[in-house]
Amino acid sequence: MKLSTRSRYGTRAMFEIAKHFDKAPVKRREITKAQNISNSYLENILITLKDKQLITTTRGANGGFLLRQSPSKTSLYEIVTALEGSIAPIECVERPAACKKSGHCVARRAWSKLHHAQSESLKSVSLQDMLDMESEGSPADYVI
Repeated sequence: MKLSTRSRYGTRAMFEIAKHFDKAPVKRREITKAQNISNSYLENILITLKDKQLITTTRGANGGFLLRQSPSKTSLYEIVTALEGSIAPIECVERPAACKKSGHCVARRAWSKLHHAQSESLKSVSLQDMLDMESEGSPADYVI
């Protein structure tokens, strides 16, 4: 699986918002500056993350973006699937009816195994884990 720029930037934006959890809302321009993401591109990502109920917004001079739940409860899987949709390598992994051979296809079993492994890997990393990595001095490389 190769993640799109949308997922990579979305993860970085969520990380920046998580850094301010239980503090003041984060303004979009703060995210763009801290994460070097174009303002217009980030706007579309934030709209999707809000629609998928991963973040909330507050209006006004002190407004901005907040996580809907704690960083420990938000996984990379939630972020990536919110921005990408399905991460299945082929359609029949999640929808066996998409292929008449799926009931006896050996390749489908291999793709299912891959899908399960990547899903579990993304589910095993939370925003809190990323915050902890940063505070431990781990390199800030968010590549999955």
